[in-house]
Amino acid sequence: MNSYTLGLDIGSKSIGWAIAEENRIVDIGVRVFPEGVDRDTKGLEKSKNQTRREARQSRRLRWRRKMRRDKLIRLLKQKNLLPNKEELIKLFQTKDPYQLRAKAIHQRIDPFDIGRCFYHINQRRGFKSNHRSGKAEEGIVKKQASQLQKDIESNNCKTLGEYLAMLDPEVQRRRERYTFRSMYEHEFDLIWQTQQQYYPDILTDDFKAELKDKTIFYQRPLKPSDHLIGRCELEPNQPRCPRGDYFAIKFRILQDINNLRVQNPDGTELQLTQEQRALLLEELEKKKELSWDQIRRKLGLIDSQKFNLETGKQKKLKGNIFTSAMQKIVGAKNWKNLEEDKKIAINQALIELDDDELIEYLQSAYKFSEDQIEKMLQIALPKGYMNFSRVAIQNLIPFMEQGLLTHEAIKQAGYNNDSDSFDDTVDFLPMPDDLRNPLVNKALHETRKLINAIIRQYGKPAKIKIEMSRDVKGSKREREELHYRMLENQKRNDEIRKRLIEDIGIKNPSRDDIIKYKLWEECDGICPYTGKPISQSALFGPNPEFQIEHILPYSRSLDDSYMNKTLCFIEENRRKGDKTPYEFYHGTPQFDEILKRIGKLPYTAKKRKFWQKEISLDECIARELNDNRYICRQVVSYLKMLGCSVSGTRGKVTADLRYTWGLNSILNLLHPNMKNRDDYRHHAIDAAVVAVTNNKHLRDLAFSKTSTIIRNFPEPWDGFRRELAEKIDNIIVSHKVTKRVRGQLHEETAYGLLNKVEQNQANGMTLVSGEFVYRKKLEDLTIPAVKEIVDPVVKSIIIQRLQQFGVDINKSSSIPKNVWNEPLYMKCKTGKKIPIKKVRIKTVGNNLILLKDKNTGKFYRAVKPGNNHHIEIFEHIDENGVIKREGRVITLFEATQRKLQGKPIIDKTYKPNWRFVCSLAANEMFMLNVNGEEIPYRVQKIDRTGRIVLRPHTYAGQLKDSDKPPLIQRKTPNTLEGYKIHVDRLGRIYPAND
Repeated sequence: MNSYTLGLDIGSKSIGWAIAEENRIVDIGVRVFPEGVDRDTKGLEKSKNQTRREARQSRRLRWRRKMRRDKLIRLLKQKNLLPNKEELIKLFQTKDPYQLRAKAIHQRIDPFDIGRCFYHINQRRGFKSNHRSGKAEEGIVKKQASQLQKDIESNNCKTLGEYLAMLDPEVQRRRERYTFRSMYEHEFDLIWQTQQQYYPDILTDDFKAELKDKTIFYQRPLKPSDHLIGRCELEPNQPRCPRGDYFAIKFRILQDINNLRVQNPDGTELQLTQEQRALLLEELEKKKELSWDQIRRKLGLIDSQKFNLETGKQKKLKGNIFTSAMQKIVGAKNWKNLEEDKKIAINQALIELDDDELIEYLQSAYKFSEDQIEKMLQIALPKGYMNFSRVAIQNLIPFMEQGLLTHEAIKQAGYNNDSDSFDDTVDFLPMPDDLRNPLVNKALHETRKLINAIIRQYGKPAKIKIEMSRDVKGSKREREELHYRMLENQKRNDEIRKRLIEDIGIKNPSRDDIIKYKLWEECDGICPYTGKPISQSALFGPNPEFQIEHILPYSRSLDDSYMNKTLCFIEENRRKGDKTPYEFYHGTPQFDEILKRIGKLPYTAKKRKFWQKEISLDECIARELNDNRYICRQVVSYLKMLGCSVSGTRGKVTADLRYTWGLNSILNLLHPNMKNRDDYRHHAIDAAVVAVTNNKHLRDLAFSKTSTIIRNFPEPWDGFRRELAEKIDNIIVSHKVTKRVRGQLHEETAYGLLNKVEQNQANGMTLVSGEFVYRKKLEDLTIPAVKEIVDPVVKSIIIQRLQQFGVDINKSSSIPKNVWNEPLYMKCKTGKKIPIKKVRIKTVGNNLILLKDKNTGKFYRAVKPGNNHHIEIFEHIDENGVIKREGRVITLFEATQRKLQGKPIIDKTYKPNWRFVCSLAANEMFMLNVNGEEIPYRVQKIDRTGRIVLRPHTYAGQLKDSDKPPLIQRKTPNTLEGYKIHVDRLGRIYPAND
């Protein structure tokens, strides 16, 4: 094993790395890769395959419906319940199915009419509840369907069909109603029961089973997903426990109780007594949730006593949703008298069984009534999974009941979860476990490949220090909350910046100005320490009287977060010095006044800092150098397989060290005090800081905050900044190239062929050009699309609707969304109103791909090619010695066809006497000749016209088409001067050998 330390700055799309030995930087670099998820229009995560999966699921759903319908038609024809002749089928379709369904439950109808009823029921089927799905929209469905059931009963109707038949379709729509499947099953049974009296030879019991259970109401069983459940942290051979599990709920309640602390007005903090813990546990076991005021009353506390968990977001403490619901359903006494193993069994059934199985189980095993079972189906148990298995939770609960915190209970239960055994186990990192988090999985896989490449080059490190960005460490829910907080914060900052400019007259508000304004609003314009009013001129004027102050001195806490800042009168801040509010004011009347004033502060976490009695720099340093977040723990545990010391740093002080050592100016000469996030190499600088940071540096940093001469802050070693700047200047950023032949082969819109199309063959594909038609929803219509509507009648109706809302297709630029709030209809010759939901639009297209039906071999639709896979560049020297180049753009669809046909994906053959130069794909590197200088550029994209767009390999900023060189280079094969290169994971350049 070598003596070097490997520093890693791991993000969702990049990894900065640095190898440091004593007094020198060995190597440094950046690896950039695609994020493990896609983003929607709001910037939220979605699976990379979500769009394709949803389209595939829709296709499967349509196919299964068609398959079920075709099977039904075959069965009905076999029993002569459906006509075979075309003219009879048309007559059959003109009859009102609702009237037939209403009639069928009372009197004899013709066999074809029976078939029409069953066919119509098959096309609807209704909603089948699944209590395990947890979908929010089910609440709306159940609410409206339940109301429909009440309407059916109030109108003395026996079935849904009978009720809908009595409605006037001109006044009330019969369709687009939420219905239960049970309504259709009940109606099917009544129709069968009535008509079987007249057709006993046709409507047999065997035929009913085939028709009802195996065709019309057939429901595919869900695919098992047990293999997708993660493994337990403490019992690796056990799956994680569902959050709704009987023991998981109890474990979570005990966790909350054991973490609960009472904060007194004088700043003291107390644990709950055993009596208080038992009282609160008993209450939470019976209730769904308790508010903090309810808990205070239950424990006999006063209003000024707060809880450490009592924050703006956590309004209540969650109780036992399962027990509280069951007590309401079966009665508190009956539930209390039920054996615990039966309670556990009911809980397991709610988690594991679907509705039909659950109903049968609860009826047979417990004899619950139908009303009770219906209410049990509505119990909303928590979704998701714990980090621990049920086995581990059952082992931990006895220690949790004693009042131990989770990490203490883990140790007492004999789990050596934080083992520091560094025995050599593997020479290279194996594939990591699936953490069921695509963002983290992607980053972890890239980390593995990078570390293995470093080991091959430099051997195993002695130490690994990792810092993980915020967008990687949390769960998806936490990352979404962070995303929304950042958006809200940005919006708030923009509003404040505008006020500072317009109302106060600050031309270019700084970040500190914005923080000052936020703190001023937060403390209601009153100094928390002195009670003096803070005017805007006293805060922002040329001679300010108030300043930003760290509640807990930075020199002792290393806490520079917003939650540790407030405003203070400058002279008072000097008096307070490096003491905490408790140390400086406790025991004085002023302290009581301060505690009253901070009652207005919106954040409990900030209030607590005024009460905090003790603060230890050693503890703060240890906390900074040990990130205990779940994802970071998992990554640390994984890297420890190498047998070296691994630690995950929190990284809050990395920015301060970077600033104090003067490292921001390496990449940002214009603003040397600011980090340049538009350059990928800033990740390498952070990695270098992580690699060299130790306790001494954090102590020096804390001391420097009490000194007026920050520039004397010592570097890790003499010449550190100069050496790092030289290393950074020589970095070639490594970009991951994805050339796999997979993904969306073509755009989603399907185009119908008109007569005016031309076909040609290209690379084994049939391409068409000319006029096409496609369907578009009304709400997606644009003004240009309205002008190209094919059907003149529909076009006229739509234009009339637009005119009603003041939209002139010759003058207006957009269509308001409320135009389509009311349904739009077209009347046919019979006077029947036909709803218009989609329209056919005419368009012109070039080189669309013609798709064949697999069964018939006939062309049935055209699609636009999807993304381009690569470009193949060829050159030719003519008789005058002039070199000419041409490019052949290959779409992903075409690359896929080549692969399926067993051909090379990159075809190096072209016209006679033309030589293959190279191929280029997105993120591949090209050594571009720019004014006689060779500069590495990254291929950003390839247009269908053959234009190649390149970016500097270091540029990480926002990409805009309006950019100009050197931020962008637009080249054609003829103007592309230079040669293709390959950059490995460590940033080393090799010939491409394409």
